[in-house]
Amino acid sequence: VGALPADVVMHRRPVGRGYVELCETASAPWPLDAGAPKTVKAHEFHYSSLENLDADVRFAYRVTRGHGIDGRHDGLVWKNVLASYTHLRSVGSCHWANRFIAFVHGVRASRSRPGRKTAAAVTS
Repeated sequence: VGALPADVVMHRRPVGRGYVELCETASAPWPLDAGAPKTVKAHEFHYSSLENLDADVRFAYRVTRGHGIDGRHDGLVWKNVLASYTHLRSVGSCHWANRFIAFVHGVRASRSRPGRKTAAAVTS
């Protein structure tokens, strides 16, 4: 559908299956708490792969165990999307849900600051 700068290819057998360990990169969209471990333990199971990735893509994770998108990376960061084969859990050191909510609140707060033009102000 063109949502991501890549082609999706389906395979007869799983491409990635099992537990994964990821290391967050500087491109991860939701900031870590100070001193929090950058290692994410999770799970993946997928029959598809991404090919012909745009040269400008960034990845949120470096794969240290598992397959991810290309055997070395997962968490495609494109515009305001994080597309990942990894099934994240919000337990242990991976509190992604809380970090995502904090990120959304921060974006919302930055959009409602005085002096900042909103879409409604620009179109009226």
